[in-house]
Amino acid sequence: MKIIKLNLILIGLIISSGLTAENSGKDKKAESVVGEVLKKLSPGEWQASYRFTNYRTDGTEKSYLLDILAKNSRTIHIIFKSPATESGRQILNKDGEIWSYLPDSRKVVRLADRDSIANGDFNNADVMKLNWLEEYNVHVIKESEKQIVIDMTAKPEKATTYFIIRLWVNKKDNQPIQQYFYDNSGHHLKTLKYRDVKNFHGIIRPAQLVMENVVTGQRTHLEIMDFNKKENLPDSRFLQESLGK
Repeated sequence: MKIIKLNLILIGLIISSGLTAENSGKDKKAESVVGEVLKKLSPGEWQASYRFTNYRTDGTEKSYLLDILAKNSRTIHIIFKSPATESGRQILNKDGEIWSYLPDSRKVVRLADRDSIANGDFNNADVMKLNWLEEYNVHVIKESEKQIVIDMTAKPEKATTYFIIRLWVNKKDNQPIQQYFYDNSGHHLKTLKYRDVKNFHGIIRPAQLVMENVVTGQRTHLEIMDFNKKENLPDSRFLQESLGK
């Protein structure tokens, strides 16, 4: 009887060890794939021009044109170029803290990650916090011949906008296909679709991102007008005291 119990314990340990190794392998693969996606979306230092167009359920449309400078995934500066009512407004993400300069009042105010950017369905974190591997644990949940699906679950110690981000990736070129965003109750909040892969000065990435708010039925199209890697962007551009200057 003791021998049987010992054998059962050994079998259990072997199975457990095998599952742990398998999960560890999946995690490493997920980290690798997410890292490759992030290299396309936020490749170190870069500059870009984005156009956001909001499509509301009442049939109205409104567009915003922004210029972006990024020192890294946690240090990003945005300046609004149009419409005229927003021209000159600036947003800065500096090490996870997001601030906005309002030209009319000349005030600098703190923003939340979940606050809308360009009054649409993208929030600040969607655009200015492309540091998923720092804030989420990643796991492969499904894999086929052409696609891999990865769940990114918020790390307990991180205050993230979403609890789970589900990411679909094309295995051939590691281009993102779509994302689902969930809260901690499992509610599906938004869907992001990546479209129109283009070559921007050697960076091959989606040129159009469509964010749909599942709750309201409204959507925002983000069109990338230009995207280019840069080097030695001035640190002074990414200081809170430089906002508005």
